Amino acid sequence: MKRVHILSVVSISICLILAAAPASGLPTLPSGKENPLQILFPELNTEAAPSWVREGLRATYYATVDQGPRDGKPRSGDALLQTDVVALEGSLVTTSTASYVRSPLGLFQPLAGAGFGSVVPAGCGDFWCSPEVLAKVPEGDDGDLTVLRGPVEAAGSTFQAVRLEVKRTGIRYSMTYDAETGLLLHHRYDIVSSDGATTETGIISLRNLRVVEIPWTGGTSPNWLRAGLTTSYRGETVFEMPGTVPTPFPVTLRAEVVSVQPKSSIIKWTAPGDAGESIPYYAASGVHQLLGFWLPATALAIDEVGDVDYDLDTGLLISVIQNDQNGIVFQETNGRDYRRLLTYEKGTGKLIGSYEERLTEAITSTVQKTSVEVTA
Repeated sequence: MKRVHILSVVSISICLILAAAPASGLPTLPSGKENPLQILFPELNTEAAPSWVREGLRATYYATVDQGPRDGKPRSGDALLQTDVVALEGSLVTTSTASYVRSPLGLFQPLAGAGFGSVVPAGCGDFWCSPEVLAKVPEGDDGDLTVLRGPVEAAGSTFQAVRLEVKRTGIRYSMTYDAETGLLLHHRYDIVSSDGATTETGIISLRNLRVVEIPWTGGTSPNWLRAGLTTSYRGETVFEMPGTVPTPFPVTLRAEVVSVQPKSSIIKWTAPGDAGESIPYYAASGVHQLLGFWLPATALAIDEVGDVDYDLDTGLLISVIQNDQNGIVFQETNGRDYRRLLTYEKGTGKLIGSYEERLTEAITSTVQKTSVEVTA
C-alpha cells in the first residue's frame, strides 16, 4: 500500500531532500538545513528582526540538488522554495516553508510533506540575518569559518554582500547575505562522507521577495488550540487512468499540536498505517497565512468569496470559493493539472477536510485524487 501524507501521496522527489526539517533545534535555512550562525554568533538570539521583515513577507528561492550518479544515472533536480513569515511575536518569528516541483505539463505543483514550519529567533530567520551582527564580523579564515565581502548578483540586482563559509562534521555551508539589509541572497551546502567525498550538493538562490496580501489583518491563535491536542482525518486516494478501474487506497492522518504561541502554532502531521507511523511532517500555522491548519477569528468574520492571491513565481492562484454556514473553502490551482480544496469550520476556523487532484503522468493521463475529512 502506498504511504499517503496530507493531501498527497509522497513522491520520490529532490524536494524531500531539500526540506525535511523539524520544528526544533537551530534556525533553518530555506533548504531545510540548520543555520549554524546562531552557534557562532549567540548575540543573534537577542537581536531584533530587520525592519523590513513583516508578517506576510514571502521569499522565493530557486533550488537545485545534485546527489551524483547512481548505476550510471544522474540524480539531480530542481524546485522552488517559498518561505512565508506567518507571525511576528516579539523575539520570535514563525515561518512556513513550502516546496514546488514541475508537473508533467511543466507547471508547478506543491509537494505535500516536503515543507516545514519553524519558530526562529528574530535576529536570525530562514532568509535573513541581523545586518548589525553581520557588520561586526571581520573578514578572514580561521579554518572553520571564512568570511568574505564584495559585490554579488542576485535576483537581477547587484548587492554588496557578506559571505560566510562554515565547516562542520559531515557538511559544509555557505550563506551570502546582503550586507545592508541582512537578506539571504544565496545558500549552498555540501554533504561530505567520512572519506572527504561530496555526496550531495544543494544550491539555493534568491528569486523574488514580496508581501502576500490577505483579506484579513491581525488576530490571535484560536482559543481551542492547546499543546497535545490531536485531530484525526480519514479518506482515500485514487489513481484514475482512462480505460482502467480505479482502486482506492485508505488514508489516515493525524495532526498533533506541538506548540502554541499567541499568534501561531506548530503542528506535527503523521500518517499511521499497518507498517507503523510515517516520518513526522512539521507545519506552521499563523495569523497571516493562507492554507494553514486553522484560520484566526478575523478571517472568519469576512463573508466575501473570490480570488485572494496569485503567485507569479509558482503560477498558483488561491481563491475563496465558498463562505457560508457549511464552511469556508479555499481553492489552490495552477489552472491546468493541479487543484486543491481546503475546508475550514465556520465557527472555529479549524481545518475539517481537504480534496486534491493532480496529474501525475501525462502520457497515460493518470490523475491522483485524494480526499480526507475530520473524524475526531
